[in-house]
Amino acid sequence: MKPGFFVLVFSLFLTGCSYSDPLEIPGLDGAAFKADRAGCNGARERQIELLKENKDRFLGISENEIAKAIGRYDYQVLDRKNEKIFVYYLEPGPQCEQIQEPTNAESLVLYLNAVKLVKEVMIRKGGHVVEQSNL
Repeated sequence: MKPGFFVLVFSLFLTGCSYSDPLEIPGLDGAAFKADRAGCNGARERQIELLKENKDRFLGISENEIAKAIGRYDYQVLDRKNEKIFVYYLEPGPQCEQIQEPTNAESLVLYLNAVKLVKEVMIRKGGHVVEQSNL
């Protein structure tokens, strides 16, 4: 077989693996969510209950579809094995003054796997918690 055929088949395989449905949460105001950087204006805070009720709808959604629906994350953590963690603050707190400030603000935390699909969703106080190992 010709090498061009394998390249074509491989590229079709990658295209098929990278597709995900758009994020659809009835009642979510994506424009207001995007405009409320770090949750400082209260627009995200009004949507917390809706997000809690529909958090499983984020599962399997691609990084690109997340960005289209709710905008860029407030901060990102790169984990081992090319996994990413996106944090969106949902209410005002110290992060409004400086994004790196420790906070207890309610946060939407999305864990993405190596192929950039959401694998876990948490809504918690304080954003991403770094687990420390015993050395």
